Amino acid sequence: MLRGKEATLAGIIRVIIEEEPETQDEIAEKLGISRRYVAKLLKPLIDEGIVKHPYVVDMGKLHKLNLQFDENLLMKEIKTTLEKMEKTLLNNLDLVYTALKNNDKKLAEDVIIKDYALNKMEEEIRLLLSMNALKYLPGAYANAFATIASNLERLGDYIANIAEEIVHGLKLDEDIEEEITIIFNILREMLIEAIDVVISKKKETKIHKLEEQLHKNLDLLLNKVLENKREDLNFYVQFGMFLKDIERFGDRCVNIVDIALELYHNIPRSPIPERLKRGML
Repeated sequence: MLRGKEATLAGIIRVIIEEEPETQDEIAEKLGISRRYVAKLLKPLIDEGIVKHPYVVDMGKLHKLNLQFDENLLMKEIKTTLEKMEKTLLNNLDLVYTALKNNDKKLAEDVIIKDYALNKMEEEIRLLLSMNALKYLPGAYANAFATIASNLERLGDYIANIAEEIVHGLKLDEDIEEEITIIFNILREMLIEAIDVVISKKKETKIHKLEEQLHKNLDLLLNKVLENKREDLNFYVQFGMFLKDIERFGDRCVNIVDIALELYHNIPRSPIPERLKRGML
């Protein structure tokens, strides 16, 4: 929480953005402080080109200040919605796992219906980014959060795809239940890690280690299924689609982390999609 001088400076910046004042006297009157104090706090920002006369804010430079301005005053609603999306995805992931384990088609149908909520939450974020809050964000931030929300919505689509396969008859044998459990636990970890990187801005992440674990266990699962040599072509088609959705879920989690690392730490994303990079190994 901002206190003292930092809180006042954040208030000054907010008045400039929202009220577009022409003089320091206007700013002082809005905040109930002296014009001299406004001038004192603004001088370093004016010297660095963060604030320009007649009092506009360079949003690209504003984020260099150690005010945590966007997190405390501007990004709260967006990040809260991202966390709601995470909670919904984790719940749907648990439900589709249970439906797969118990061959519960009714539960799978419920998962498909619940996917609608994620679409609405993505729309909420896009709406927030298109309103006045956008004035507080450099373009890179707005674009990044819109893309992250879109990736989360796509994660919901992959879960719904698996649910549809269950409805249409996908049933996995009990002898691979352990492998399925491990895979779904990894997916949970990848999603939690991805959102943690977005919210906390941390630079070090275990997402790529989790990605390696995921593909190692997918290979083990595939080999075990092939060993059974089921004479059912439709099963292999459905199973292949199931594996693809699992793989894409993992790729999207990695993509979310890569977007956050590029935004916060200027670590460039690879232009090569995850699935193609694996094919090059």
